[in-house]
Amino acid sequence: MNTIWSENIQGILNLDLSREMRFRDDRKELFLNLLGLKEGMTIVDIGCGPGTITRKLSKWLDQKSQIIGIDRDSNFINYAKEKAAIQGLNNICYYEGDALKLPLENNSVDSCISHTVIEHVPNREFLLEQKRICRSNGRVNVMYARPDKYIKTETDISLKQCEREKELLDKLFKGTEDIDKKNNIGKYWPDPVGLPKLFEETGFKNVQVDAIAVPIAIDDSRNCYDEKLAMVEAERQQMFEVIEMGLRINNNGLTDKELIELRQLIDIRFDKRISFIKEGISIWDYSILLMQIVSGMVE
Repeated sequence: MNTIWSENIQGILNLDLSREMRFRDDRKELFLNLLGLKEGMTIVDIGCGPGTITRKLSKWLDQKSQIIGIDRDSNFINYAKEKAAIQGLNNICYYEGDALKLPLENNSVDSCISHTVIEHVPNREFLLEQKRICRSNGRVNVMYARPDKYIKTETDISLKQCEREKELLDKLFKGTEDIDKKNNIGKYWPDPVGLPKLFEETGFKNVQVDAIAVPIAIDDSRNCYDEKLAMVEAERQQMFEVIEMGLRINNNGLTDKELIELRQLIDIRFDKRISFIKEGISIWDYSILLMQIVSGMVE
């Protein structure tokens, strides 16, 4: 049983909510077109995490499509199975497995997708394993975020973390810096030029490069009142999950008094953000993430 990622790197709620925001239903056609996904395909999502994207594809495509989610983290797979069952999504199956040793037969799928996985594994082996399981004319899509192209607004009334909140979080996670290094987090970050070249070197044809700008803006007029509140509450819950993860890793990091203080500071910050929404005040504290997509076809 492997639970390293969900318990030490990024929690289930944190990952599920962040992917929900990136793969919004109103961008369905954009994603399907750029990834070349069509009804009736067998599609595998490698590093599926809590199953967010697989559930999206199950709903976006017809029941003739077969969606497969693979992740090495047992907690993610169990959560994904439960959530798919609750939503009655019958065209998804999930497997625990390594991205470099996929539990699938040769030439068994029409498309492989992955999102923010390639930076954590040897790139060449990752592509070759997907090439192995893809049928002739199957397509491999690698999506990854570009933190060097990240945009985050800073306004006069942006609700930033106060110095005390930062201090307590730093104390909570002090001494845990080696966890990312130990688990190869970000060790294999792809070069924007080198990745499409690697697709060519490993025998893919029709190599393409695309990008999607993903805005996350609470005050966007396309978000209704309830959606705006839900976005703030989701971010609040993500922060609390981060704290719980920190306590598991470093249970002596904060005293009980400090823990209560940290949670109170977070609540104050997010309660203030909700008050702006209720008062109809837009502060435009948004972020824009650039997601790059490199894809290629199997001969």
